[in-house]
Amino acid sequence: MRYRVELLLRATVDEESLHDILIGANTYAIVESVEATHDNGGKDQRFTARIHAPSPEAALGSILTVLDQTSGHLGLAEEGSLRRVVIEREEPPPAPHG
Repeated sequence: MRYRVELLLRATVDEESLHDILIGANTYAIVESVEATHDNGGKDQRFTARIHAPSPEAALGSILTVLDQTSGHLGLAEEGSLRRVVIEREEPPPAPHG
């Protein structure tokens, strides 16, 4: 199953570090894509991920694990304040006709 997970984290992350986190996060096999933007004048980081997982809880756990492993010394998963979580199931794209 594919899920779209959106996280809003309160954390101090500069543009270069955010870019490095995204590069690392997008190398994980379970992640289809991860995007990030600054919100609230740079105080919040919005991560949007498309993840293959067996359940919404597993999708949330997966993206938190990926962010933890790719944020290094920033420790987003431990030090960031989770402000909002949205998890939506996405339908697979239609099969090509042929």
